[in-house]
Amino acid sequence: MKNFIIFFLIIMVISFVTPNLFIRDVLAFDDLVVSNEKLGFLTRLKEKFFSTEKSIGSDKNSGDSENFELNAENNTIKLLLTESNQVVELNFDDYIKGVLIGEMPVTFELEALKAQALVARTYTLYKLKNSESSHENADICDNVNCCQCYKTKEYAFSSWDDSGENEKWLKVEEAVNTTRNQVITYNGEIIVAFFHANSAGKTEDVKHIWGEEEIPYLKSVEGFEVELEEDTKTLSSGEFKKIIKEKDEAYTYKSGDVKILDYTTSGRANSIQIGANIIKAPEFRSLFELKSTNIEIETTDDYIKIKTKGYGHGVGMSQVGANQMALDGKKYDEIVKHYYSGVEIQTISWRSFFSDV
Repeated sequence: MKNFIIFFLIIMVISFVTPNLFIRDVLAFDDLVVSNEKLGFLTRLKEKFFSTEKSIGSDKNSGDSENFELNAENNTIKLLLTESNQVVELNFDDYIKGVLIGEMPVTFELEALKAQALVARTYTLYKLKNSESSHENADICDNVNCCQCYKTKEYAFSSWDDSGENEKWLKVEEAVNTTRNQVITYNGEIIVAFFHANSAGKTEDVKHIWGEEEIPYLKSVEGFEVELEEDTKTLSSGEFKKIIKEKDEAYTYKSGDVKILDYTTSGRANSIQIGANIIKAPEFRSLFELKSTNIEIETTDDYIKIKTKGYGHGVGMSQVGANQMALDGKKYDEIVKHYYSGVEIQTISWRSFFSDV
């Protein structure tokens, strides 16, 4: 790749909402709360893209990836289970099955699940290849605020709690097995495959969330959601003022001094004026723990009401939109190529992949 710069300098406090983003009962990749590990990962990605060019077929790169511990002989990964602080070694496909359970409802269409499996595999390999693990003796963890949500088969069967567990598990296995060894690439490089729950009609260009740099495959496209998740948060003038005063001690609330100044190409808020201060919408979202930056603001002397549409940062694949595309007859490769502009789906050899690490 010719130095696509991932410029994550803004405080990005948007990957998995409140601290965790739920799409119905299942976690989805977003980032309202960002751990030091995830923030460090994104910072390292920025540094790496400034200094190196890599592709699947390139020579081995030096740097952060030297601690990448996947086993090329039997395709295993070392996973930190954060609740028990235990490290387990898993077959990589079994890990992706656990991520699929954690990240998308199994009731979604099979083609949507295939797309999610492909996205999860791509994101995992991209992260492992481009960033040193922050976990001692482990490649990755099961914490949604650091890596991706992972759940066991046993957890899935107990949470599904119906007579169709075996059929649902077969659906998960088919989604992973059908896409085995496939990754999403742009110009021959594995992409950083961000995804979110619901774009409310149109996904967001990454430059409006994590910096001003262009990433050609993370552009704003149609979301295809039929149901647009909506939410309203109402704060008293005192509650609002208390939050803002942590940023600006001199701030005094008055009706009308909070307004959206401009919008992104997707229709989300871009910059917001609060008294004499102007902040970007992702920071505003973080301050008030909102579901998205697709917002409307109403103020009175007594309260401020913030309405949101959608769920998540809006970058990359919309999970609800992917399911709708599947319902409309689209295959997983069509879904993926819609949400990530100009990409290809490539089957990798594990030995070839490891030789590049």
